[in-house]
Amino acid sequence: MIILDGTALAARRLPGLRARAQALAAARGRAPLLGILGFADASGRVPHVAPKLRAAESCGIAVDVAAVPLGATLADTLAAAERLRATPGLDGLFVQFPYPDPAWGDAVEAMIPASLDVDVMAPVEVERYFADASALPPVTVSAALHLVDEAGIALEGRSGVVVAEQSPFAEMFREAFARRGAQMSALVAPAAAADDARVRNAGVVIVAAGVPGVVDAMMLADGAVAIDVGYFNPGARGDIANATTARHLDAMVPVPGGIGPMTISALLERVLVFAERGG
Repeated sequence: MIILDGTALAARRLPGLRARAQALAAARGRAPLLGILGFADASGRVPHVAPKLRAAESCGIAVDVAAVPLGATLADTLAAAERLRATPGLDGLFVQFPYPDPAWGDAVEAMIPASLDVDVMAPVEVERYFADASALPPVTVSAALHLVDEAGIALEGRSGVVVAEQSPFAEMFREAFARRGAQMSALVAPAAAADDARVRNAGVVIVAAGVPGVVDAMMLADGAVAIDVGYFNPGARGDIANATTARHLDAMVPVPGGIGPMTISALLERVLVFAERGG
């Protein structure tokens, strides 16, 4: 089994991203700028943002973080988003999950302009993704594809499945792999995954459930490629149990060290793409 190492791949990609950021800074007289809307915890810290800040600094991308304080309302959050998207010179806007209240998602994401929507979050950009085969997917999806491509794994003709609750993100994950030639089935709900033959027999299994250990790698088919997207789980536990001991698999994207660092790399690359488009 090949372990698809996101930390190592992100490190290999860094010099190329840094060179692009330097070229943009030289041409425009300012560094590329990413805005992050995040939600502070009781300590005042925004979870999951520190690694992005370190990576962005290494790459030469400036970051403006709008930290919504604990106890803030949706109205407070929308006001913070409005201020952030009005930042002069902003090249991309990223919303850091999770939301304090999942019901806030639609209102916040609708505020992201297409010109700044680096993670395909606004409803209009989600619709455009499904309508346009050339459109860029969410950065986590790009991260998974980069890892698969780097390992030389062909998706064409493999059966595939995404284990996740119904959401635009999960459907875009499914669509992206279908566009690469995988024969993707409908989404499988996490609660049904253990008993679903599509999961047991698939050649590509993507688990984005946010439920630690919801899929056991030992149940997957010989030669399968397993991609764990459960990187927001407490204690850095993945959605796939026994991830590093299932030797019968072709490849595994583990948590930690797999999709998380590569998602950051893909986010930085997406900011550069938007900055290059904007001039």
